[in-house]
Amino acid sequence: MSKPLFKISIGSRSFAPTLIPAIAFLLLLPVLLRLGIWQLDRAEEKRQLIANLQAKSNQPSIALEQALQLEQPDQTKVEVAGQAVPNLHLVVDNQKRDGRLGYEVFALWQTDSDKSSQQPNYILVSRGWLPRQDFYEKVPKIPPFEDQSLEGQLYFSKGSNQVVAQNAQWQKFDDAWLIGQFDLETIAEKAGEIGYHTAPFVVRQQADPNSPFVRQWELVASPPEKHIAYAIQWFGMALVLIILFIVLNLKRERQDESANG
Repeated sequence: MSKPLFKISIGSRSFAPTLIPAIAFLLLLPVLLRLGIWQLDRAEEKRQLIANLQAKSNQPSIALEQALQLEQPDQTKVEVAGQAVPNLHLVVDNQKRDGRLGYEVFALWQTDSDKSSQQPNYILVSRGWLPRQDFYEKVPKIPPFEDQSLEGQLYFSKGSNQVVAQNAQWQKFDDAWLIGQFDLETIAEKAGEIGYHTAPFVVRQQADPNSPFVRQWELVASPPEKHIAYAIQWFGMALVLIILFIVLNLKRERQDESANG
């Protein structure tokens, strides 16, 4: 049995940790605490990000070319002159909203750009979410894209989903192309294959109470509350580690008995 590093008497018991458990405890406890603090920092970053994005959403729309000159154009409200590309939609299946499956529907917009303009010729437009009507439905009934103006918020890709990109399987249904999972870069690549090379962002259309599309966009993928929950888990694990370290190293002290009474 390993010799205790020290011994502290506590009533009829003694706290006497040995070397290896003590080293493991001292190495693991700071890691758990640091992970908890990191999640708290992430929660605060998300709060600040949400506040900034909400402030952007309350500002008036500006021209796309002006927005693209901003240091951080993501989530900026824009107005884009041009016209809709008719009879073409890129549809993402398996999109959940309020526990219900549906589709996110993308279309294309041709801008009024010229060679001297910094505007792209074509833009991906998220028209919004449509619910799945029944289990056997392959693609939704999509209203024609006949908007005379385009207004919405810029959304820039946060990185490619390599699993979706490497396993992308498109299906053609009349004037719609269907894919099973969302990846913005994969959708843009498909638009390019069809002949429409788009900008590295999407315009998420502004909410319209008269539209069948649901346009309630999440500001961030993971809200601050999720990071708080993770932090509680890490701090909880640290507390459990402390309790286990104490309990497992508490020993009942042996009382010497006289040889002959």
